[in-house]
Amino acid sequence: MKLSTAIVVLLATVGGTAAFAPPCFARVASSSNSDRPLFMAADTAADENNVATNFTDDETILINALWTQSNQNDAILQELVIQALPTMSPKLIMKLKQQSSNTEHEHLTNNNESVVQQQQAVAMALQSVLDERLASGRQVLATLLAAGELRKLDAEIGKACRAGKLDMAYFTVLDMNLQDAAISEAEEEVKDGFQRGEATRLSILKHIYTRCQEEVEKLVPAGVALLNKLLRTDVDSIRANQLQHYLCPQPNVITLPDGQQIPVKDAEQNKVLVPALDLIDAISTAILQIRTVEKAGGVPREAAANMVEACRTVAKEARIVIGQNYGSDSNELQEFEEGLQPVFRPDSAESEFIQGL
Repeated sequence: MKLSTAIVVLLATVGGTAAFAPPCFARVASSSNSDRPLFMAADTAADENNVATNFTDDETILINALWTQSNQNDAILQELVIQALPTMSPKLIMKLKQQSSNTEHEHLTNNNESVVQQQQAVAMALQSVLDERLASGRQVLATLLAAGELRKLDAEIGKACRAGKLDMAYFTVLDMNLQDAAISEAEEEVKDGFQRGEATRLSILKHIYTRCQEEVEKLVPAGVALLNKLLRTDVDSIRANQLQHYLCPQPNVITLPDGQQIPVKDAEQNKVLVPALDLIDAISTAILQIRTVEKAGGVPREAAANMVEACRTVAKEARIVIGQNYGSDSNELQEFEEGLQPVFRPDSAESEFIQGL
């Protein structure tokens, strides 16, 4: 059930937070010069001058949707573009970057002129977002990539988090880098001499992503942090253990692998680390935000459905754990079910959990 970075970034910022590899980070860092590709992929980055600007049907539909919803307002268009960025492929971004510098359109029919106008407007909005809105995120990532070793990297991540720099702009840049690195690594796998054991740009970015998420989770409400943690975990048994640990009373003793039992301090016994109501609030807010972004055109319908289903899976697993620990007839289980009833089974098609805000 592990979700893409874009999804988890969205959920990690619900609370309003300005929210695996050995050394050799420096070898994948690149200049922060704005002429470099956004992905800062060094030698593996695509040359945007060689990217064909022939847009696919799906890309054209997305461009048209952004253009239509903006009502030809540049400010609104930029907001829609930044919402849609996590769902854009690296190739589409490169096409739009090239389109933004291409002002000559000869021998076009009236229909083509309209299409090109939309492409040009979205491309200019994207370029403005990349140059202005995401500049800080790009600089933060460049600093982390240049850290040189794990201890310094962790220190830089902590420093950036305390300064409020691990925001949506930063995570958007990080997500785009991850997408680009994954594509590059997939291409490398078919070449001779590729060594899976060595530190790759993708593994380094994944480590940075995990550490940044851990730092952000320290600042968001407990329910949001737990939901974020669960959505980042793709092993069912681990998620069950996490739900047991956070939603249920702490045990009186801790049993070690060798069978030895250690008493828990009285103050910690029967303490619930994350009240179930906090998880309900986090799931409800996440679903509402997903639907709102979907309504604005920032997330495709299929991606939004996958996000909602992932949250539903967390809710079902939490219900099982609560039922096992408190009983099938307990007030705790009843409150949990009633709290999520309007979220996943709204009584009207006009519900905000279907239509968004």
